[in-house]
Amino acid sequence: MKVFFHAGDNWSRTPPLTKTEKTVLSLSYNNWDDYSVRTTLNAVFYYDGERIFEFNLKLLIESDTDSPVKLNALRKAGWDGYFPIPDANYVSVPSDIEFYDALITKLGVQDAQNVLILIRDAGYLVNVTHDEAAKKLTEQENFTTSPLREAGARKSFQDGWKAFSGNSQSIKDFTLNLPSRGVDSVTSVRFRFNSDTLPYDINVLIGPNGVGKSHTLKNLVAYWLGMDAGSQTQLHKSKHQPFDTHPNISRLILMSYSPFEDFVLDLSDSKLKDKTAYRYFGFRRGRLSAQGKRQSSISRNQPASDSVESMFKALADDDAFGFLSTWTSKFSTIIDVLQPALGFEKLAVELNSKAELPLSLKSYVIEDNDGNQYIQLTPVTHLKLLKLKDDLFSIVNSKAGVVFLNDTDKLDLSSGQRLFVYMVINIVGQIKAESLIIVDEPELFLHPTFEVEFIALLKKVLAAFSSKAILATHSLAIAREVPANCMHVYRQGQHGLEVDHPPFETFGGNMQRISSYVFGDSKVTKPFAQWIEGAIQQAGSPKDLLDKLKDELNEEMTIKILNASVSDGR
Repeated sequence: MKVFFHAGDNWSRTPPLTKTEKTVLSLSYNNWDDYSVRTTLNAVFYYDGERIFEFNLKLLIESDTDSPVKLNALRKAGWDGYFPIPDANYVSVPSDIEFYDALITKLGVQDAQNVLILIRDAGYLVNVTHDEAAKKLTEQENFTTSPLREAGARKSFQDGWKAFSGNSQSIKDFTLNLPSRGVDSVTSVRFRFNSDTLPYDINVLIGPNGVGKSHTLKNLVAYWLGMDAGSQTQLHKSKHQPFDTHPNISRLILMSYSPFEDFVLDLSDSKLKDKTAYRYFGFRRGRLSAQGKRQSSISRNQPASDSVESMFKALADDDAFGFLSTWTSKFSTIIDVLQPALGFEKLAVELNSKAELPLSLKSYVIEDNDGNQYIQLTPVTHLKLLKLKDDLFSIVNSKAGVVFLNDTDKLDLSSGQRLFVYMVINIVGQIKAESLIIVDEPELFLHPTFEVEFIALLKKVLAAFSSKAILATHSLAIAREVPANCMHVYRQGQHGLEVDHPPFETFGGNMQRISSYVFGDSKVTKPFAQWIEGAIQQAGSPKDLLDKLKDELNEEMTIKILNASVSDGR
C-alpha cells in the first residue's frame, strides 16, 4: 500500500483518495499547534475505495518545526507526494492505537509493516528494527512536546509496535506521585494491575472521608491528560514528576455520582486536539452562560441521557470497528452483562410523544398499554436511526434513559437499579481497548448486593476490553473483592497523607477484619456497647439484665453481656 500527501492549506480537509490508488494511506495539511511545533496531519486509511479508518498522523521531521508547511514546500519543489519523504530523517506516531489493528486486519502483517516503514512509525522503528536515526529523533524535546503531547499518540508509541512482536499490550503497573495538600511532601501510590495468580484488574482507594481519595483521582486525571497541574508549564514550574512511567492507557473514563465532587467535565475548553481521550459521567454537565463562559450545573436526568448517548455510541463503534480482528461487540457485551441481572427481552429507547417518524421506522415501533412508544435497539434499527442525524434526539426521549422491555411491558426499575444499568452502559459505550475506568464511590446509590454485582459485571467488561479500573470507596463489600496489594488504605498521619496495604489478604476475607484495619472501628465505642453499659447499670447486674431480656437477645449480644459480667467480677 502507498502513502500519499495532498498539498494544500485547508486544515479541515479530509484527505481524499488519489486518482490511481484505491488502497492508500492518504494525508493532508493541518495547522494544529503544539507548543509552537506543528506535526499534525489529517489521515485516512482507504481500502479498496472504502474509508476504513480516520485519524491524525503526528509527523516530526528532523531540524524542522512545521511538518505540514515543509511537506507543502517539498511538493512545490517537485516531490510527487508519495512516501518516503525524500532526503529527510523523520518519524511519525498515529493518534489512535487501533490504526495498527486496522492495517493488520486489512493488509496482513507483512504489508502493514511496509506501511510503518514508509511513514517511519516511531514505536516500530525504535523497538522492532532498532533504527538509530529514529531513536535519536525520538530523544529530542520536540518529539515529547508535539507528537507525544496527547494520550492516544503516547499509547500508540508505547504499545502499537507490540502487535508486530507478539508482546502483550496490557496496561502496565505505574506509580502516581501525589503532592500532599498543605504539606511539603510527596506520597507515592503504586497501582498494580498485573499478577499471575490473583485478579489485579481493579485497584481500590479506601479510607475515611477527607483523607484525599478524590484528590488522588483529580490529580491522576490532570497528570495523564497534561492539563492544569499536569500541564508541561506547571510541571516545569513545580519540578514535579507525576509518574514513574506514564500510564499506557488509551482512554480514561471517570464516573462520580456525588453532587459535591468537581471533576473535569469535558475537554471542550482544553488545548488538546483529541477531545475523546477522557469522558466524565455524573450529575454535573457543562454549559455555556449567556456571556459565553463555561459553567457547570447539576441535572438529575444527566445519567439517563448519557445512557442513551452511550448506547448509540456502542452501536456506532460496532458498525465502524467490527471489521477489526480484535474487536469485541459492545452491543453484545451490554446484552450479555445486563440480561442475566434484569431478565429483559428487549433493549429500547422511548420516543417523544409528538415525534414524527419516517416510514422506514414505523414498523419497528413498540407501544405499551399506556400508549408509550419505543423502538427496540438492534444493529438494524440503529442504522435506520442514524439516518435521522440531527433529528435523532428530537425523536428520542433521552431523559427516559435506555429502557428494558418484556414483550410490550417496560420493566419498573428502582432508582438504584437504573443507575446501576446506566453505569454499565456508559462504561461499555465509551470504553476502548486498554482503557482505565475510574469510579468515585460507586456504592452511593447501590445496596450491598448491587455493589457486588457491579464488581462482577465490571470485571466482565474489563476482561472483554483488556482494561483496568480504580475505585474510590468506603464499601467493605467491594474491598473484599480486591487483593491486598490492590487495596490502598488512606490515612492522615502526622506528616500528611499515608497510604499502605493491609498486612493480611483481603480477597475473599473477613469484612469485620478489613473494617477494623481500614477505619479503626475496633477503637470506637459502638452505640450498642453504650446501651449495654447503661442497661446493666439500670438492671443492677449483667445477670439481672440477661434475665430481664430473656428471648430478645441474639447470640452475639448475650456473649457481650456475659463478657461485661466477667470484666466487673459479677
